[in-house]
Amino acid sequence: MVTQITLGNIYQSNGKTVIGGSQSQLDTEGIIKALTEARRLPAVRLETRNDLIDQQLSAYGELKSLLARFQSAADVLRNPPGVNNASQNIFKYSTASLTSNSATPAANYLGMTVQPGVSTQNFTINEIEQLAREAKQESNLFTLPNTAASVVTAAGDFQAGMLAAGSFSLRAIDPDAADATITLNEGDSLQAVVNKFNEVREQTGIQANILKVAAGTPDSTYKIIFTSTKTGEAYDFDLGDAGTVTADDNGVLSQLGFNTTQSARNALLTIDGVDVERESNAINDLIEGITFNLLQATPDGTVLNAAVKPDTEIVQNAIVQFADIYNEFRLFAAKQQELGDDGLPIEDAVLANQTQLRTIISQMASEMTRVVGGIADGNPERLADVGITFSDFAGNEDSPATKNIMVVDTEKLSSALAANFTGVRDLFEFRLTSDNANLAIFSRTNALAVSSFQLTINRDTNTYQATYDDPVTNTPVTVDLDYNINASSGGITLTGKAGTALEGLQLLYAVSGNATINVKATQGYGDRLYNLMQNITNSSTGSLTRAVQALEDQQSRNEKEIETIDSRITLYRDQLTRQYAALESALTQANQLLSLLAAQASARESNS
Repeated sequence: MVTQITLGNIYQSNGKTVIGGSQSQLDTEGIIKALTEARRLPAVRLETRNDLIDQQLSAYGELKSLLARFQSAADVLRNPPGVNNASQNIFKYSTASLTSNSATPAANYLGMTVQPGVSTQNFTINEIEQLAREAKQESNLFTLPNTAASVVTAAGDFQAGMLAAGSFSLRAIDPDAADATITLNEGDSLQAVVNKFNEVREQTGIQANILKVAAGTPDSTYKIIFTSTKTGEAYDFDLGDAGTVTADDNGVLSQLGFNTTQSARNALLTIDGVDVERESNAINDLIEGITFNLLQATPDGTVLNAAVKPDTEIVQNAIVQFADIYNEFRLFAAKQQELGDDGLPIEDAVLANQTQLRTIISQMASEMTRVVGGIADGNPERLADVGITFSDFAGNEDSPATKNIMVVDTEKLSSALAANFTGVRDLFEFRLTSDNANLAIFSRTNALAVSSFQLTINRDTNTYQATYDDPVTNTPVTVDLDYNINASSGGITLTGKAGTALEGLQLLYAVSGNATINVKATQGYGDRLYNLMQNITNSSTGSLTRAVQALEDQQSRNEKEIETIDSRITLYRDQLTRQYAALESALTQANQLLSLLAAQASARESNS
C-alpha cells in the first residue's frame, strides 16, 4: 500500500517553480535540458561561426589598415594626377648643394632651400657684396627708477631728458596709406611711450624697445631703441627728420634727440654675372622655387657654386619604405595561411580559407613581377634592374616561413638613381608625354593597355578618336572617345571607352580648335599598385569592402537564425514541461486510485 508521497526535484523553468518526478521518479529537469540542448545544436554551430567571423573581421581590419599604408607609400612614387602635384611626388623633390673656391665653407655665406618641382640646374654666385639691414636709432638717456616711471611732462613744459605731452605724426610705410598719429599724455611712463610706438608699427614700419643702459640705486639709465620692422632702404627712417616725422608742431619729439646707429640698406649680390639688389636677405623671387638666405658678405675673390639636383636620398628612402610595407603584407598573409603539423590551418590563421586574401596575394604578386611597358631601350623596366629582388624567408619564432619577400640592394638602387634618375622614376610613376603642350592627364586606371597612341580631335566633324596597335593582334585599331566640351573655355575632356585599350584614361585638351597629337605613356609600379589598392580598399566599391560586408551580412543572418531557434526552443521547453507535468498528474491520479482500491481490499479482508 502507498503510505507516503515522494516529492521529486524542484527547479525553475521560464520563471516558474516546477516540481518534477514526484511520482515517476524521473529527472525531469535533466531530461528537458538534454532534449532542448540537442535541439539547439544548430544555434550553437551558428554562434561558433559568428565567433570565427568576429576574428575574420578583425583580421580584415588589420589587412585594410596595412593596405592603406602600402597605398600611401605607392602614392608618393606614382606621380599623382593634377597640375600642382609637385609636393605629393617624391621624384620632384630636389636638393641644393653649395661649394666655395675658398677654404671657408659656402654654407657660412649662403643658405638655399628648394621647393619640389625645381628643375636640375647650376649657377654661380660671383659675389655677395653686402647684406640687407634695418635702420636703427637711439634716444637720449632717461634717468628713472624703473620703466614704469613717468617721462612725459605737461604740454610745453620741456625738461631735459623728458618728453612733453602732445601729438605728432609719422609717415606711413605704404605711400597710399594715412600717416600714423601718436599722442603722448602727461604722466605717461617710459613703457607706455614705447607701447604707443609699437601700436602703429605695422603702419609706420618702426618698432621700439627699451634698453637698460646702466643699473643704479635708486635710479638707472635707459634709452629707447627704434628699429625698422624690415630690412631694406624702403624701411629707412630718421625720427629727427621731416621725412619721417610729418607733423610735430609742438616739438614733442625734437626735444628728445636721436642718434642714428645704423642706416638701412639693401642686399647686393652678383649671380651668373648679373647684379641683383633686394630689400631682404631672404630672396625667393630670384629663381623660381629657390629661396636664398644671405648670411654674410663674401671676401674679394670668393665665388660660390650652387647645384640643384634630384633628391635621390629621399627617393631611395621612399622606395625602401614601399618595400618594407609590402613585406609586412607578405608576413601577414603567411601568418593567415600558416599550416600546422596536420597540414591544416592553425587556429590563428582565420583567413586561410578566405578567397579574398588569396586573390589579393595573387594580384599584388602579378603587379610586382610585370614588365613596365613603353620604357625606352636601355632603361630599367623591371624591379630587378634597380636592385629590387624577391627571396624566400625561412621563418623564425615570431613569423612563419614566407615566400617572395622583397629585398632591396641599397647600393645598386643608389647607383641607379645617381646614373639614371629619370629611368628609375619611369619605373615607378605614371608618365604621359605628347607633342602638344595643351594636352594633360586627368586620371587613369590599370585598364590602360597601350603605351603609345595618336589622338584625333576634329571639332568640325565631331570626331574624337584614338589610334593604337592592338596589344593582342598588333594591328592598328581606331576607337571613338567619349568627350565633354567646356562651353566657357573651349577645352575638352576625352575619356577612353570601356572595353578598349584606353579604358579609364581621361585627358584634358585645354584649347579650342582641331589637333592631331602623338602620345606616349608609361605606367610604373607605384601607379599600378596604388590603383590596385584603390580597387581593393575603396570604401564603397572595393573588393575587400565587399568581402567584409558579406561577412557582416552573414553574421547578421546567423544572429537572426539564432534568435528564431531560441524562440522555438523556448516553446519546446514549455511544451515538454507541460507534458511531464501532465504525466505526473496522471501518475498521481493512478496512485490515488490504487490507494483507494487497496484500502477497499483491506477492509474486505478485515470483515471476512
